[in-house]
Amino acid sequence: MEHADDISAAEPADISFDAVEIAGLVVPLLFAIMTIVLVALAPDSAGTASEDLKTASERVELIEQIQKR
Repeated sequence: MEHADDISAAEPADISFDAVEIAGLVVPLLFAIMTIVLVALAPDSAGTASEDLKTASERVELIEQIQKR
């Protein structure tokens, strides 16, 4: 224990990122955020399809009624 004062913790080396490494971390993160936003803003395809079918059937009924006159 007489050499306990000579022991010191290892100091970590300074880490510096270059532009390529930073871009490699930031660009996928931006794509993920854009994907989440676009999916959140996209209209619900199931909802629009059912509305289109209703309007199409209504149109057919209106056309048939007009043709009967």
